[in-house]
Amino acid sequence: MKRTTGNPLHRTGKRLSVSLLWDCNQRCGFCAKGRPPRGVRPRLSLEEALAVLRAGRRDGYDFLALDGGEPSIYPELRQVVLKALELGYRSVNILTNGTGLAAGGLLRGFPARHRKRLSFCVSLHSHLPAVSDKLTGSPGSFAKTLEGIRAARGAGFTFSLYHVITALNWRALPAYAAFVAKNFPEAGAVTFSYMFPAEHLRAGLGLYPRLGPAAAPLAEGARLLQARGLRVELSACGVIPLCLARGSERILLNTALEKRFMTFDTMKMEPLPFLDADFNGRTKKKAPRCAGCFVDRACGGIWKFYAGKFGLSELRPFKGDYFRKLPGSGGASLDLASSAAAPDPLAPAMASLIGLRYRGVSKLNLLNEAALGGAAEKLRTFAREAGFTLVPAGRRLSPKPRRAGPRRR
Repeated sequence: MKRTTGNPLHRTGKRLSVSLLWDCNQRCGFCAKGRPPRGVRPRLSLEEALAVLRAGRRDGYDFLALDGGEPSIYPELRQVVLKALELGYRSVNILTNGTGLAAGGLLRGFPARHRKRLSFCVSLHSHLPAVSDKLTGSPGSFAKTLEGIRAARGAGFTFSLYHVITALNWRALPAYAAFVAKNFPEAGAVTFSYMFPAEHLRAGLGLYPRLGPAAAPLAEGARLLQARGLRVELSACGVIPLCLARGSERILLNTALEKRFMTFDTMKMEPLPFLDADFNGRTKKKAPRCAGCFVDRACGGIWKFYAGKFGLSELRPFKGDYFRKLPGSGGASLDLASSAAAPDPLAPAMASLIGLRYRGVSKLNLLNEAALGGAAEKLRTFAREAGFTLVPAGRRLSPKPRRAGPRRR
């Protein structure tokens, strides 16, 4: 399962993520990738990788993310990046643990003219050397990662940071944020993620933290980073129920609504599945009381392994009154055409509306309602119950909404 990249260049357009290889020079206990399944090749050949890139451009993908495994140990990484830029990808983001950047040789392989279109998302899972090295299973890797980040910064590349929240580091999220803000204020973004419960991680799932207690430190760390001008994102692997993201609701919704992210590795091409009812039915679970939640249809539930380990007592249903009371004075238009391709178009449309309420929007134009078919009236009812005033599509709306802060339910 892919990480979303935290790349500031990836704001609009279709995104393609390509895993070049399964190999890695670290042994993170939470890695969703693991070893390649039997019969699956451990890496793409250069010819295969370039064929994927060409197909992606033909299909209209504008932005490219390269990961693994660890892409910096892929022998032909430079050729792949340069070809991607030649093919017309607007930007390329390399997801890396940063150790391969430390010596600087890889960075020097990219001409200066490409440095505005090439960026790095570097995994840094703690600001404490001992914790970081324990999580990566690689003694001494913390220092090498910091050296790699500084090398990329010194060479003029845009970079962001990626942090997996675990049982070993969740309490220190505010301190981690302060460390980043002090030492790497130029970071384009910090992307947080909870672990993805891949099948091979049965033992490693002991690192999964309880979500309720982790919510407040995550929100505090996010606020600190945002106050220093750094953007905060949540990885697609970290999508959880909205009720367990107290204080970080807007960050979660921004991720849950990503519809244009396609992933490819040596096995298959697939979209991110987090608003897919079939995927959620196989992997997630809800409490009986969730049936009465105002956003139930737009929520996939909690991972089944998590429910088995911690139970379902943390899930707290929302009432429509909670959203009606969120402050808001601005207006926005929502184009429903982008929801039409989803298995249940009403679910992402509802999630989009909730995201707008958290942004302080209270007046709404609904565009292309026909894309929802018979569900359009249900969405209109949902919008009114969430606190929106629906206005005709041609009416001018204020572009400066008052943002809603977190509040108790």
